[in-house]
Amino acid sequence: MAARITHYASLMVGTEEVFGTAELIAGGYLFRKDGERRATLISYKDTALMLFGLCDLVAQADAADGDRVVRCSQTLVGRAA
Repeated sequence: MAARITHYASLMVGTEEVFGTAELIAGGYLFRKDGERRATLISYKDTALMLFGLCDLVAQADAADGDRVVRCSQTLVGRAA
């Protein structure tokens, strides 16, 4: 079974920016709002979808670098040393 490719993402819905994850599938991305199980299929070409870092790479970076805080749907924030 192939590994899933999932990005942290945001989706513009009207004038509101909604945060969640986007999983790559045939035909586009499945966008899931934070805390929800239901997903919406978004086209590859839809400019309302913004993809951020890959979820597994962010988790690996967090494990390797303990002075950073990683939270789903938010910017990677470094703590002062």
